Amino acid sequence: MSPLEELLVRHRIDPAQVERTLRRVLEPAVPLTAGQRHELADSGFDLHATIDPGRALADEAGRQALVGDGYTGAEIAANNGISAGRVRHKAAAGELLYSLIDGAQRFPRFQFDGDGRIWPGLDKVSPQVPEEWSWIGYRNFLSLPSLQLDGSTTTPLQWLAAGKPPAAVLAAMGNNW
Repeated sequence: MSPLEELLVRHRIDPAQVERTLRRVLEPAVPLTAGQRHELADSGFDLHATIDPGRALADEAGRQALVGDGYTGAEIAANNGISAGRVRHKAAAGELLYSLIDGAQRFPRFQFDGDGRIWPGLDKVSPQVPEEWSWIGYRNFLSLPSLQLDGSTTTPLQWLAAGKPPAAVLAAMGNNW
């Protein structure tokens, strides 16, 4: 067994998932059309920048680790005093974002307070997240001071945690990002 195989076995990581991730990072993507290249260049994107596959792989591994560290549906149910069926309903309605890992839903922790309870107001905000946003982009939006409300700058999560109206967060989501 190779050192890589030993590491995967020890950490119970699916080799097929690692292979898919490596292929996404290391294999060439579909080439851009001339129009797409022109649009990117006009917006300031450096089309000649080199991509470091090692850095890209490390970034992807970091994202995978964050998702893998997310809560399970059973943990959310227990932390919030709701049924597992209610958690599935919230996920299906887009109220809770999740990723599938080995066929099971894992819910990134940014959606929950320190005790694992769902942040108030996310049930109104999360279903409105633009399709092109990744969950990391959404997490960044919620956790960075971006709202100029009540005379001060606050994060959307702080705003929601204080029980303030989700409409302000929805408006900021549409205007700032």
